[in-house]
Amino acid sequence: MLNDRATENLVERIGARLVAAVPPRFRQPAFRYSFDVVNQRGINAFALPGGPMFLNRGMLQAARTDDEVAGVMAHELSHVVLRHGTLQAAKAQKFQLGAIAGQVLGSIVGGRTGQVIAQGSQFGLGTYFLKYSREYEREADLLGAQIMARAGYDPRQMANMFRTIQRQGGGNGPEWLSDHPDPGNRYTAINREAASLRVNGSADTGPAFETVRTRLAQMPPAPATRRGN
Repeated sequence: MLNDRATENLVERIGARLVAAVPPRFRQPAFRYSFDVVNQRGINAFALPGGPMFLNRGMLQAARTDDEVAGVMAHELSHVVLRHGTLQAAKAQKFQLGAIAGQVLGSIVGGRTGQVIAQGSQFGLGTYFLKYSREYEREADLLGAQIMARAGYDPRQMANMFRTIQRQGGGNGPEWLSDHPDPGNRYTAINREAASLRVNGSADTGPAFETVRTRLAQMPPAPATRRGN
């Protein structure tokens, strides 16, 4: 974990605004949302059923604005409130909950200890919860855009973030987009949805985002992300 209070405060502030903006019909009172930053340089983010969300440091450094960060978080939050992870689990009953827990804990702990923890699992976390169908991705894009507008963020920045991380993802492609199928009309669909929405005020965090970017740039380089099996 990054364990930098200023960065965590920013992410938690954005996350709280987005959760408060979830449309009433999609609210899940039993869920417990949390937002944590992992000290990995891979451009990646994921959320687990029930509310926990993790953003890599590399994702924050790739973003140009806090609206772009909010775009990634709104997309992942939409997967949670639409219960996509739970639906995925229902389709894969042969996998045990212990295997999932082992992969989650192993990916967070990292290093040799994390490898030992994860060895007991039968599959990579990414292949289970993160590889959603194109329909799930489309739903998360559209609901995410709606949540952004309700929270005061520009929903067009979700589509812009996809392009930002494509440019910065390197030759093998960004890790986050590799887990999220990208049909050719995705950017167009998001912007079309954004054009029909009214942004509710402004959620601009002011200098806080640039302060965090400066802090991250001054820290020792983050380690490479460990990929699942």
